[in-house]
Amino acid sequence: MSPAGRGQHYYPQLDGLRAAAVFLVLMNHMSDLSLPAPLAYVCALGWIGVDAFFVLSGFLITIILLSYKPGPRAFGVFMLRRVLRIWPLYFVIVLAAYFTIWHDPAGMKINWLQYFFFLQNFAPEFIARSVGPTWSLCIEEHFYLVWPFLIFLLPRRALAWVLPAIFLSLPFIRFWGLHHAFTFKQLYTETQFHLDGLVAGSFAALLISSNSIRPRTLLRLAYTCLAVGISASVLGYWNGWDATEGHNVIFGFSTLAVSFTGLLLFLITGGSSFLGRVFSLGPVRYIGKISYGIYLLHAGLFSFLARLDHNRFMGAIEQRWILAIPLRVTLTVFVAALSFKLFESPILRLKDRVR
Repeated sequence: MSPAGRGQHYYPQLDGLRAAAVFLVLMNHMSDLSLPAPLAYVCALGWIGVDAFFVLSGFLITIILLSYKPGPRAFGVFMLRRVLRIWPLYFVIVLAAYFTIWHDPAGMKINWLQYFFFLQNFAPEFIARSVGPTWSLCIEEHFYLVWPFLIFLLPRRALAWVLPAIFLSLPFIRFWGLHHAFTFKQLYTETQFHLDGLVAGSFAALLISSNSIRPRTLLRLAYTCLAVGISASVLGYWNGWDATEGHNVIFGFSTLAVSFTGLLLFLITGGSSFLGRVFSLGPVRYIGKISYGIYLLHAGLFSFLARLDHNRFMGAIEQRWILAIPLRVTLTVFVAALSFKLFESPILRLKDRVR
């Protein structure tokens, strides 16, 4: 890879990784269907798609921040661009959920003010299915508030030490939390416990943006991360390192972050590989392109379809997974595509004018 190639902000094959991540999340939320054992196993593991999103976010945000010239306007420009990308659709989803369920018993239990300040990831339990996925956006928003200052204030050599130090401390923080009455939900969604993917992705961005590291070295590192991360994830999953519901809360987020970082480095440095070509296919990239809408919209659409079970036709479909899964996926992709074309794209064009 040439130095110019390393300076780019867009890697088409990473849209394919986004598509794979959002597919895993969609499958994870099919667990209310009566599924055959192989599909039920995929659904049970679908939660790892969020960790792939964290690695991608950490990588792409750090690549962007490293291209900024530190100055008084840099943080403001960065935050404004993030706001224009994340907030419009997010608040549409939250407002739609509020006016739909605020009068229901579940809606009355929700502290809606937390959603206004991106603090619902600290809520003690998941309540409303339609806004459940938004907890991961809270972690990313908190990351955006702190990480730019470290990027702008610290030299790269210092960042290369700070990031591994944070990453290695996270299992110890979760171990402490596990033994101090924190619930699995808190260990999963609270920011201080689940930064592994963002930190690992940020470290990968430092490596990619460094012209002193040869592409062959990065590819070897990718293979190493894949081998170590996947082996440790499988070992931890099956042997239950202090796991709750099979999720291996102490080490699992770290091993998954290593695995997805290895995959990310492989896709970037080995772009001509078969997997890189598959992930760069137009339809796959398009799903990745609209994955933010798919991620935010799918839970509400699934809830809407579930409420139609009183309808004989829809009820019959929802009772048959072979019909329900294609219907849910097709509807979600269709609505997300409309959202991207009619609502998100005009705002994104405004975002691109903010330099």
